[in-house]
Amino acid sequence: MANKVPVNQRQIEAFRVVMQRGTMTGAAEALKTSQPTISRLIAELEAATGLTLFARLGNRLQASAAGLAFYREVELSFIGLDKLTQTAHEIARFGSGRLRIAAAPVLALGVLPAVIAQFRQAYPTVLVALEMRSESTIRRWVSSANCDVGFATALPDTSGGKSDLIYTAPGVCVLPAGHRLASRSTLSATDLRDEPLIFPSHADMTRTALDQAFQQAGVTQLPAIETPYGATICSLVAHGAGVGIVNPLAAAAHDQDDVVYRPFTPDIVFSGYAVHPDSQEVNALARVFADMVRDHVAGLLARFDVQKIGRRKRPVGKKPRDAAPD
Repeated sequence: MANKVPVNQRQIEAFRVVMQRGTMTGAAEALKTSQPTISRLIAELEAATGLTLFARLGNRLQASAAGLAFYREVELSFIGLDKLTQTAHEIARFGSGRLRIAAAPVLALGVLPAVIAQFRQAYPTVLVALEMRSESTIRRWVSSANCDVGFATALPDTSGGKSDLIYTAPGVCVLPAGHRLASRSTLSATDLRDEPLIFPSHADMTRTALDQAFQQAGVTQLPAIETPYGATICSLVAHGAGVGIVNPLAAAAHDQDDVVYRPFTPDIVFSGYAVHPDSQEVNALARVFADMVRDHVAGLLARFDVQKIGRRKRPVGKKPRDAAPD
């Protein structure tokens, strides 16, 4: 028995467009060819597959059951081809399809996981590598191009990296739920006199500003606990170990009812930066990701009315158990 002629791409394409347009004339117009050419390609496809793909009803075509089943498989193949085309475009635009990130803890723990999930939905073929590192390590990795973008909370040295401000926001005082000061709309260093204080370590840029604020207010007690991590401060406060001043992003990450937040005066300013290697053009993926981070942080900070009552905004109708007076 003679071998059948193999199916070719032109036949498949003609069949797909006929199914989409409903007529051979419409398919011919879409493919910029003649109706007899489309008819011949369909006939060749039927001969090659041994299937009757269409029933001829006068001048009209109607897909047969075999034709409908075959079309479903054809569409799956074209979806796969479209996906490969999209992937090729992303690689052409974004390079190797790998994004290496180094970030300070407050960003790596409280901000970037949500942004990475959003980013992966938009760019599912891109491999994301996230490392949580100290400020000095972030600066070193950026300057040596060991990461595509770093997220730091202190303005890095001008050498070895280009910095973009992501956010700046005043710190908030974090208190255990039900604390005697929770009814206050704002808090100052004087209000925290004799409270067990939980401060960032001296390696944190905000520690100097905090020490000055308390000294100027005449509050001289030493901190009860020191830790470099805002998330740890929130957790310690939740366990009743004291009160602290934290980056509002750390407060947003600790989205629990066991603590409350109030604005603190004077302002203790927290900032965040996206840092890109200076030795090369900014990675396009890193630029897109940094913009996503900026937008996400803006949304998180909007949850804190830091100029007024300083508590997390809740859905209408849900009253916090420690609501401060307006």
